[in-house]
Amino acid sequence: MSEANSVDTVFDDESLHVGQVYAKALLAASQAEGKVDAIVDQLESLVKDVLAKQPALSAAFVNPKIPVESSVELLDRVFGKTMDPLLLKALKVMARRRRLGMIGSIHQAAVKMRDESQGRLQVTVTTAHPLDAAALNHLRGKLNSMLHAEVALNNKVDPSVIGGLLVRIGDTVFDGSVDGQLNQMKKSTLAKAEQAIREKLSTLSS
Repeated sequence: MSEANSVDTVFDDESLHVGQVYAKALLAASQAEGKVDAIVDQLESLVKDVLAKQPALSAAFVNPKIPVESSVELLDRVFGKTMDPLLLKALKVMARRRRLGMIGSIHQAAVKMRDESQGRLQVTVTTAHPLDAAALNHLRGKLNSMLHAEVALNNKVDPSVIGGLLVRIGDTVFDGSVDGQLNQMKKSTLAKAEQAIREKLSTLSS
């Protein structure tokens, strides 16, 4: 492994670990107040609907030259009247610890932990182009039926996946066409993937 790749891996591992730690704390606090879904959904909206569309605000979240208290004041000014106080408090903790730049990892970990705790199966579908709402709903319904479980579906885009899709369930990846080959997945293989995921969930909850 090259030195550059080694450094990338270290930072990726750190981001993943930090995301899990903060997500776990956020979910615990949210559960205590009975609003896990509301908090996770609002965090997702912050990442996807606000930061992704406002580069200046996103840059401010990661700018080390901005004083900590200025970052806290920015959060109050921008989100004080609209954001749930619990999530706003969590963001302020992240700001004071210079962790706002890892909010993407925290969001991903929070969504995954929330879905696992509620018995949803995490499924990632990679396609050459984004799927519209109708296509996603159709695919989600098909997977729900095949797996006999509620599916949390995430669509990723990779232009190299031409005319088909990749479906990842846990550590297992299936390759098929949008219209036909997905139906040819072996039920026994799916059952093994589902069992492996459920065993992992059982381990996490024990």
